[in-house]
Amino acid sequence: MDREAAVLRAEMSRTREQLDRKLSLLQDKVSDLTPRRVAQRYVPEYFTDRALGSVLTLIGLKMAWSRYRATKTTKS
Repeated sequence: MDREAAVLRAEMSRTREQLDRKLSLLQDKVSDLTPRRVAQRYVPEYFTDRALGSVLTLIGLKMAWSRYRATKTTKS
């Protein structure tokens, strides 16, 4: 009887260890799938690219605005 109980306890502890390991792996996967981590993985931030894009956008807006004002004053 004691031997059977010991075998059952050993199997239960082994099963508990396996479940704990699987649970920790799943928790790691969940933390890797947060929106912030996914964005960091697939959308790398390049400061120079963003800065250059901002400067070019501002230059384009200034050119479009000056062109708009020039055509508006010639029509009036």
